[in-house]
Amino acid sequence: MQKINKKILGVVGIMLFLPIMVLAESFWVGVFAKSTPYTDQTFTSNKKFSHFKDAINTEWGNGFDIVDISYGDDRWSAVYAKGTGYKQQAYTHHRDLKKFRASVAAYKQKGFELLNIENGEGEWFGVLVKGSKYTGTELEIIRYWEEFRKVIRKRWKEGYVLVDVEPAEGFWIGIFAKSTEQKVQAYSSPDDWDGVSTAIKQRWDDGYSLVKIEYGIGRWFCLFEKNADKKAEAYVANNQFNVFRRSIKKRWDKGFHLIDLAEGRD
Repeated sequence: MQKINKKILGVVGIMLFLPIMVLAESFWVGVFAKSTPYTDQTFTSNKKFSHFKDAINTEWGNGFDIVDISYGDDRWSAVYAKGTGYKQQAYTHHRDLKKFRASVAAYKQKGFELLNIENGEGEWFGVLVKGSKYTGTELEIIRYWEEFRKVIRKRWKEGYVLVDVEPAEGFWIGIFAKSTEQKVQAYSSPDDWDGVSTAIKQRWDDGYSLVKIEYGIGRWFCLFEKNADKKAEAYVANNQFNVFRRSIKKRWDKGFHLIDLAEGRD
């Protein structure tokens, strides 16, 4: 199943750590940053997959692009923004991973690049774009964690950057691409939330920015980048979804943009 959006869209900051609710069972995580290109944002969440796709179409119609998607605790969530610079977006989803990969390849022939992948309810869901800073995207599907780590190192040596990670259904999925921006990347992969907080603080102290958090197959994955211009950052975690939504609004009111979503367990 595929869907294309036909529209054409035309600092050194303080690393800010916001209070975290460290809780057992499921909780939602948001990564925030200032000094992004975004001019406005919206957020949707739906328990039915069909309603989730309807919400995407609605936000596309309102001039927003998908920034990130997440599935967890029977919810499909997405954050959108204006000012992404994308010319066109599309999504594809399949329950069969081979069919998903074939669909991504077909979109690539049309000039789209896969930038986001998520698994939920047995569906592999991918967001593809035209007009991003990434080119030559490659999808790696690896069975074991140690092998995936080797693939990351190999791709970095080849000049690729890691764009997205999705651990699900016994696989480690990575999207790698060439970037128009020079980037130095690093990652940390703790097996509990306390380890995540410690890893983020250490990377911040080393001058890195947090860009993505993922959870799956019993571990967390935090992706960092070191850029010339650092920006103010924050992250939050809440075990109640309505509290999480209020946390998003509070950060928006303080001038932050939501750049990444995740759901995991401690």
